[in-house]
Amino acid sequence: MLAVVLAFCALASVGAQAAAPPVLRANAQTLSWTPSGKYRVYRVLASAPRATWSKLVVGRVYKPPLRPGRTVQYRVKAAYGGSAWSNRVAISYPSRGEPPPPPEGGGGSGEGPPPPPPPPEEEGVEPPPPGPTGPLTVALDAGGFGPGAFGDVAGAVRAVRLQSRFATDAEVGGAAAAGVRVACWLMGTGGAIGALDPATYAAQVVALFKRYGRGGSFWQGRPDLGGQAIEVLNEPGGSWFWSDPSNYQGYVNLLRVVHETLAASFPEATRPRVLASWDGGRAGNLAFGEHIQALGALNYVDGVTVHPYGGSGGQYGGALGARSEVEAAHQLAGKPVYVTEVGWPTAAGQPATGDSQQWSEQQQAENIKSFIAWARASGYVQMVVIFNYVDYGTNTWYGIEHANRTHKPSYKALGEA
Repeated sequence: MLAVVLAFCALASVGAQAAAPPVLRANAQTLSWTPSGKYRVYRVLASAPRATWSKLVVGRVYKPPLRPGRTVQYRVKAAYGGSAWSNRVAISYPSRGEPPPPPEGGGGSGEGPPPPPPPPEEEGVEPPPPGPTGPLTVALDAGGFGPGAFGDVAGAVRAVRLQSRFATDAEVGGAAAAGVRVACWLMGTGGAIGALDPATYAAQVVALFKRYGRGGSFWQGRPDLGGQAIEVLNEPGGSWFWSDPSNYQGYVNLLRVVHETLAASFPEATRPRVLASWDGGRAGNLAFGEHIQALGALNYVDGVTVHPYGGSGGQYGGALGARSEVEAAHQLAGKPVYVTEVGWPTAAGQPATGDSQQWSEQQQAENIKSFIAWARASGYVQMVVIFNYVDYGTNTWYGIEHANRTHKPSYKALGEA
């Protein structure tokens, strides 16, 4: 699918071989720990009377926010199942007006009987600091149902993610007539990355946006609903679509040429924003982003995309979706994040898909609303695209509508969100 619907059970989860837990220490009010796990991303768990929260941290040093008058117990683990939890370390924060305690040599309260297991790390996540949040576009993966379908789409969303093969006057015109804009164009859905000629690909992107992008020729005499973002390849790290998913250099070359060609072809005000996949299309695949980052990809992109499905066994967040994946993408890449696919199928009683458990229709609606609310509060998620419009297959019922085109509860929920 545009989401992974092929069963790739042979792919091991990141936490299949967990490393030894890190050793946590505290110096005054700063935490540090020894290396553990495959990535540079860790989950810090904090527990205080009547409160538990967690924080995703890049690196091995973290100074938690002050909690005046409270004693907080901390633990840390490598994110994505990379290790078990560390020893406990306590920090006692003075009440307001009291001097802070003097620095102590590293150490913690790791002795004694083993502590009870911590709560699931997705629960009680520390909310982002107060302040203004960035705009969020809520969109639907749609297209291919004919121009008249956008009148129905408009009841749920006013923006869609659309494949470039639907870049026609009829399709875009049908969307525009219903007040629906193409928030994100997707070009490249399978084959071999190495077989793509970057110059030809970039020229096709330019032609698409010259016609249907902001200020494009299609909008002459019409309200301008032109698209402003190009998603370069769908799930390029996935062997289910690409024969060379580890061709990182080929992908970075493509990003570079697209970026340079767009910069030469459009004024900055209307230049399409270039979006690169960070997780390669699979939750837990942080290595894809780190590979392309090492090759300079972030010099050529305006944002990174993530497909944070919850996992066929709930291993990436289940009902919540892989929110920690979104957090990590933002912290590691330092770029706005575009969730260009996330969804929850409703084929109850059928097997899980390659990336999601099955859910009831009411649960699907609740999951969609919850994820969008969380993304909006983040301040750095720029777009959430719900996968998808209409059910298909025997168990890939991700749609907000049944195959017979009747609405599920998620249709209304998406409109409200």
